[in-house]
Amino acid sequence: MRKQTLKFGILLTTLIIITSSCKQKEKYTPATENENPEAITPINSKLPADVLPSCMINQADFNHWFKTGQVTINGVVNPANSVTFEHENNCNFYKWSEQMFLWTTSPFNEKTYNDEAIIQNRKIVIESPEFYTVTPKVNGSRTLIPHETGKLLRATTSLQKRDSRIDTEEGQATGDALMSQHGALLYYITFVNDVYAQFLTGASDNAFPDNEFPTTQPQLDAIKAYTLRNNISLKSPNTLAMEIKTSWVEVNPLSDFSNHVTIEAEVPTYNKTSNTLWTPTGKHIPKKLAMIGMHVVGSAAGHPEMIWATFEHKNNAPNLSYQYLNNQHQKITVNADTGNNWLLNNNSASTTYNQSHMKYNNDNIKATPNHTISGSNTKMVNAFGVAYTGTPNPENNTPAASNSQVISINNSVLGKLIDGDIRKNYVFIGATWTNDGVAPTGKSYSEDKTDGSAIGTSQLANSTMETYAQYGTSPFPGNNASCFACHNNYPSKTSTGLEPSDLSHIYQYIKPLTEE
Repeated sequence: MRKQTLKFGILLTTLIIITSSCKQKEKYTPATENENPEAITPINSKLPADVLPSCMINQADFNHWFKTGQVTINGVVNPANSVTFEHENNCNFYKWSEQMFLWTTSPFNEKTYNDEAIIQNRKIVIESPEFYTVTPKVNGSRTLIPHETGKLLRATTSLQKRDSRIDTEEGQATGDALMSQHGALLYYITFVNDVYAQFLTGASDNAFPDNEFPTTQPQLDAIKAYTLRNNISLKSPNTLAMEIKTSWVEVNPLSDFSNHVTIEAEVPTYNKTSNTLWTPTGKHIPKKLAMIGMHVVGSAAGHPEMIWATFEHKNNAPNLSYQYLNNQHQKITVNADTGNNWLLNNNSASTTYNQSHMKYNNDNIKATPNHTISGSNTKMVNAFGVAYTGTPNPENNTPAASNSQVISINNSVLGKLIDGDIRKNYVFIGATWTNDGVAPTGKSYSEDKTDGSAIGTSQLANSTMETYAQYGTSPFPGNNASCFACHNNYPSKTSTGLEPSDLSHIYQYIKPLTEE
């Protein structure tokens, strides 16, 4: 067996996105805990303080999320245990999502974790050797780039066809480019963890099958045994397989990004030929980037289709109107957000929004007809991932009830973080999965209640990563705009629909570590 070789690089793609719970047969347990509802505190205007406390975490359990056993400002959070994951109600999935986000954005020091470290100007867990960066396709294949100490993050743009080794990135639903209202392009990085990387590599080496992502202790044990034979130790094996997609924007000196998680990276530069055409120069320059969005995707006990969760910075874009239940079980309507100082919107009152201003064209950024290369006005169609009407999932009869669960866990978690913790500025939008972990059909529960439809927040999108592919927009006729609308292989005569290549847009193209 060939020794696994290490290559360095963090690949930041300017993939401009635009790509991108269960009929309840499992045992249902009411998601109630001994928690003082008054402990819920208002975090920002997107999170009503009087929401029905329908999904919460008590203080003792929250303390145990932290490595020290106590909540510390910007402190290191342990990952959720996906092997022993309890999947009895929506709240279990939402807690898993919250803990994984806090873990991946915890500070990381190359030699040791520093519980007092401030995330600003420090590396975070997804930059650590526990994760790999996934490159765009190079001659039809992707490479896993290990994270090494002392190396500046390298941004490689998918537009840079002047480098014959780089093919244009695929997998985005609409091929659009996205820009902030300050004129800064958005960039994207995809990561996978070491369990994912070793699972893929071991399967290619016939050490075990990869008919589905690992969800059980025996499957994990097989991966661990394989890595030990190669003198490799998994850092956090109980996370199981994880795929993380992140969105970033350049830190503008005229704007305040002190409340964002940041990284240092080299980004590609462009010749601004005109206000309708930019061409890549082939050069990179170092920049500080601020994180504005994250998809947290991972396998867990009983769910090989993976849990798909998403988070956004609170200042990204205004929400459209939505409803929730207050602590008196009354349905409350929240008006659409106002204001003109959003990262991706400078006119919240406008009825023209989510219209692309530019696309990738032959490796260039080219304005769409009647537009210039500029930031479009973006709005979040579904504030917390469910449609306005219909039954969003088997546990929640109304969109208001579903929204309340997501708002409640946001308030419960963010209210327990210490003031000044930079992660308080990110909002959990929701998570989706399927009933009993069956193969996804691409449908959403609010539109189709058969097994395989997306449940949880079943119309989930991120305004930075599915900007022009949100609920009710093309290419999603029938309003089946969940993560599984793209991440499925239904119907298939040759696959179970749960194979990694059925669910992931990158898995089948990644070269095993032994081939690098």
